[in-house]
Amino acid sequence: MSEPTLPARIPPTTTSLCLITPLYLEVPLEDEDSDLLSILRANNFQIDAHCLRCKRESIFKTRRSYGAGAGRVPPVENWQFQDCLFDVDMTCERCDLRYHFEFRINDRKLQKIGQFPSMEDIAGADLNKFRNILDPQDYSELHRAGGLASHGIGIGSFVYLRRIFERLISKARVDASALGENQDGFDRLRMDEKIGALHSVLPPALVKNKSTYSILSVGLHALDEKTCLRYFPIVRAAITQMLEQHLSEKSRKEAEKALESEIQKISGALKERPTPPAEEQIK
Repeated sequence: MSEPTLPARIPPTTTSLCLITPLYLEVPLEDEDSDLLSILRANNFQIDAHCLRCKRESIFKTRRSYGAGAGRVPPVENWQFQDCLFDVDMTCERCDLRYHFEFRINDRKLQKIGQFPSMEDIAGADLNKFRNILDPQDYSELHRAGGLASHGIGIGSFVYLRRIFERLISKARVDASALGENQDGFDRLRMDEKIGALHSVLPPALVKNKSTYSILSVGLHALDEKTCLRYFPIVRAAITQMLEQHLSEKSRKEAEKALESEIQKISGALKERPTPPAEEQIK
């Protein structure tokens, strides 16, 4: 079977650029990115991110002063794509902790050239909620992948992500088999085909965009550092999406178990109550 073609370009977002895109990775800019750049460079916006002070998911917002010129469109055509340096400061709505990001546009390419806290700190802290549903090996490798990517090591980080992704797909296959689904010939499928075959137990967004993950079927000899770094945010997002689904299912089962336990306690207490005399029952 021939190796699949690499997926088409995946448009960046404010969240991916701030939180997941590694430092110094060049993101080619297309005309379709005009609105994104207007927001990133000049307007106020918000993203969801893990707050290192609150130790939980929070809303981070920019607080740009429009009186100082933010939000104004310069009288220059395609100003969004002009070479420049610009900052993005975002503040947690709960505790006012500030995250700082520095960007550079040069020759229609966007780079994140600095940030505080580090991508590894922000993303790594967000993984703590998955500790109880991940195998120790997967948890360690997911942390390691983020650390490598934050230092611009694409191939190494991608190897870890691919290993974790494949193991999660294998677990999803077990779940599908438990539902009675036929898995004949599964091992011969490409990754995007495997995702399609497991549509009943995988996140809908992952299944909808399964062709994107055909890159996981490409041999490592065909990948370079930039390609791996470019697709790192997408594959990592797919992994966390699967983990979120597992976490939600685990919470649902725990809630059902707790409710069942409480119902049994109440039922037992009612059975232990003395039966009132017949004349009181008539009353």
